[in-house]
Amino acid sequence: MEPDNKDIKEYLLLAKAINDDIVDYENYNIGRAFLRNQRRIASGSRKQRLVRSALRIAAVLLLPFILSTGILSYLYIGQMQNDKEVSYLEVVSAPGVITKMELPDKSKVWLNAGSSLRYPSRFTGNERNVYLSGEGYFEVQSDKQNPFYVSVNDNMKIMAHGTKFNVNAYGDEQWIETTLETGLVDVIMNKQSVLLEPSELAYYDRSNQKLSIRPVNVDEKTAWKDGRLIFRNTSLDEVVKQLSRRYNVDIVMHKRTNIDYKCRASFSTESITQILDYLKLVAPMKWKIAETKQLLDSTYPRQRIDIWLK
Repeated sequence: MEPDNKDIKEYLLLAKAINDDIVDYENYNIGRAFLRNQRRIASGSRKQRLVRSALRIAAVLLLPFILSTGILSYLYIGQMQNDKEVSYLEVVSAPGVITKMELPDKSKVWLNAGSSLRYPSRFTGNERNVYLSGEGYFEVQSDKQNPFYVSVNDNMKIMAHGTKFNVNAYGDEQWIETTLETGLVDVIMNKQSVLLEPSELAYYDRSNQKLSIRPVNVDEKTAWKDGRLIFRNTSLDEVVKQLSRRYNVDIVMHKRTNIDYKCRASFSTESITQILDYLKLVAPMKWKIAETKQLLDSTYPRQRIDIWLK
């Protein structure tokens, strides 16, 4: 016997009521909701046929809910177990590239070319620790209860609460520099700390393990994050190092003099060849781009530029 329109309408009303019960399962108490549905069905004046049909509808609707609830519970428990373990991530800025990133606490970091930063997937405990190789500029979210630490080696780290600062710690340099733009930082060496104030630079000499503080032009030390190079009475050797890093080229100096030429200039969109032509006005030099030959493994080496300083 086919159900009439009235029966179909009541089926739909029953199905909607059952579905509303399922949506309202705040405590996932399926048994209690099922009993409510049975009482609702029993209170009607329809025949036994309607009851059986409604129960079948309930079974169809409840079964996916039971299965999905079980799956979600399993995933939730699994996530709770995974949250107990903190994984570490590492961001590497390729040669010739400046990388901007955001840490789990919303602090921002710029990584200079050839630099890397290792940090946890989430900060736990009372400290926020990251590990820098190379150069990074940090905008740290203020949190006095959970200080922020940048470690550059086993003996040296920089502590900040809410600060903007730059750390230059390339492994091939004989020094480590920390430049403070705003706020306060402590440069910690072997459990001894030195407090930096804005527009100060902490200079650590690896050769004699001495730490000194001096005033500095902050823009000169941090302009790289905006794609600019600023040199203020900078030695030609240092200029060449920064150009090599910025443009991802090998620059080889051939010196015939011990004169320490200094450079004062600012660059942003200039090409490496334009900058080298400018340097010819600063010092008696000539330069040439070496021919690049394919290697045996079919790759090409980095571009090389030779500079002859008279």
